[in-house]
Amino acid sequence: MRKILAIAVAGLLTVGFVGCNSKGAAGSNEAMDSLSMAFGDLYGAGMGQQLRNMDSAVNIEKALQGLEYIANADTSKNFMMGLQMGMQIAQLYAGIEQQCGMSINKGLFMKHLREAIMKTEPMGQEEMMAMQTKIDTLLNKAMELSPKAIANKKAGEEYMTKLKSDKSYTFTKSGIAYKVLQEGEGKNFSDSDVVKVNYEGRHIDGTVFDKSGETPVPFNLKQVIPGFAEMIQLMKPGSKVTVVIPGQLAYGPQGNRGIEPNETLIFDIETLGIQEKSAQPQRPQLPIQPAKRK
Repeated sequence: MRKILAIAVAGLLTVGFVGCNSKGAAGSNEAMDSLSMAFGDLYGAGMGQQLRNMDSAVNIEKALQGLEYIANADTSKNFMMGLQMGMQIAQLYAGIEQQCGMSINKGLFMKHLREAIMKTEPMGQEEMMAMQTKIDTLLNKAMELSPKAIANKKAGEEYMTKLKSDKSYTFTKSGIAYKVLQEGEGKNFSDSDVVKVNYEGRHIDGTVFDKSGETPVPFNLKQVIPGFAEMIQLMKPGSKVTVVIPGQLAYGPQGNRGIEPNETLIFDIETLGIQEKSAQPQRPQLPIQPAKRK
C-alpha cells in the first residue's frame, strides 16, 4: 500500500508540473476533474483499508474531518509551520490527559502561549529551568488529584486495612506488609547489592502484571521501587515472601506501564543470592523505577 501511495504522489507531482505548463489547453478542466476523481478513489481505498486495519472501532467520519481540515488548509510556509507546532500541542494535550486522567484548560493554555510567543525578550535559561520545576510540581499535584489516583489510593488503603486482621502479615514503619513463606540463611542483603530474584507481581484483584519466568532476574536495589528494595533488604538468600506495597512506595501518582496511578501492588519474591560482579545484570521492565521526567 505504501508503494501505491508513493507512486500516486509521484504521479500527482508530475501531473501538477505538466498542468502548470498547459494553462488554457482545451479540456484541461475535464482532465483535471477526471484525475481528481481517480486519485480520490485510489487514496480513499487505501486509506479506508489502513484505518480499519489500525482499529476496528475507528470513527471514519471523525478521521475524515481531520483529514479534510489538513488537506484543505493554507499551504503557505508560515501557516504550515504553525500547523506542525499545533500537532505537537495536540500530542501534549493527549499526553497530559493520559497521565492525569483530566483535560488541560485549552483556553488558558493558548492565552499564555500566545503571550509568551509575542514577548520580544526570550525566557532565560534559569527562568526556563525554574518553570520546568514548577511544571513537574504542578503535574504531580494534578496526577494525585486525578479520579484514578484517588480511587486507587482508597482501594489500596481498604485492602491494607483488611490485611491487618491477618496475623501472618508483618507491617513495617514505612507501610509495606509482608508474609514470610520460607526463611533464608546467611545475612540480609544491603542496598548496594545486585540480588538474583524470582518474582511475580499482581494487582490487588489478583491479576498478574509481571513475572520473572524461568530465569532469575538480577536487581540493583538502588534502581527498584522503594517498597521492593525495602523488602529485599529484610530477606536473606533462599527467602520467600509475599509483600504488599502501597502506591506511595510503588509507582506513586504517575504510575507506570500497566500500573495505574497510586496502585497498591502485591509481589511474591524469592531471593537466590547476590549477582556476581562479572555478570552483566539484566534490566527488566518491572519493578524498576520509571525514568524521571526532565
